[in-house]
Amino acid sequence: MNFSLYKAMIKGHGKFLFTCAFSSFLCLYLLVMSFPLLSDSQQFNDVINSLPPSLMEAFGIQGNMTNAVEYMAMNFFNSLYLYILMAYTILTACQLVSRFVDRGSMAYLLSTPVTRMRVINTQALILLTGLFILCLSTYLGGYFGVLSFVENDAFNLGVFTELNIIVMLIFLVIGSYSFLFSCIFNEEKTALGAGFGVTLFFYGLDMASKLSDQLSWMKYFTIFTLYQPEKIIQGTYNTVTISIVLIVVSVIFFAASSFIFKKRDLSL
Repeated sequence: MNFSLYKAMIKGHGKFLFTCAFSSFLCLYLLVMSFPLLSDSQQFNDVINSLPPSLMEAFGIQGNMTNAVEYMAMNFFNSLYLYILMAYTILTACQLVSRFVDRGSMAYLLSTPVTRMRVINTQALILLTGLFILCLSTYLGGYFGVLSFVENDAFNLGVFTELNIIVMLIFLVIGSYSFLFSCIFNEEKTALGAGFGVTLFFYGLDMASKLSDQLSWMKYFTIFTLYQPEKIIQGTYNTVTISIVLIVVSVIFFAASSFIFKKRDLSL
């Protein structure tokens, strides 16, 4: 890693990271603020229960509305949070390499005494740092919201922590293969298209697999199958094993990115 490059890149990506992190923090905090009101609302529960079971499963609208963690999973972790993470990880991964190559800026970085490996590893660390800060901000938003508005018996800190770790590791994998695309393609739009295309394809397969038993086989072809908040909450999720698998897959993608960036001819 090169500290000077790391510092400069963090500063350059600071506004986008702050926007995403603060938005996620605020959204979850405000959502938790509404928990005491909506958890006791019979009308809201009737509306939720009136939805078709397959649709509820596809969109993750399952759980006990009187439990704070399940409430957050239903209304934030299964929807808006995924979209925020998707946007941040893919956009950042592509900006860190392919944007520099596409605009010719990579020539300035590689003309310094810093080696290619140190450059690409520093860029990867920027992505890791940003993802960690974004996920930590979300975690704190939920935690402080619970401290402010929720009774202790309606919240399980261990389960909430587990949920946050798993979603962060899933998007670590998504960020790592998007980073790989960024190292493969010279044009930023191509890398973005590949990153968003693959991720949305996985997301679509996951939703389709939950809509019908005839389509359930699709769950074996998407990373989002590993994202199961309801099992985490129920305590039937193998968190340790799946976490290790996700970390190993991410390391493989990042290692492949470094190898490809080091060996390939860049159009600078």
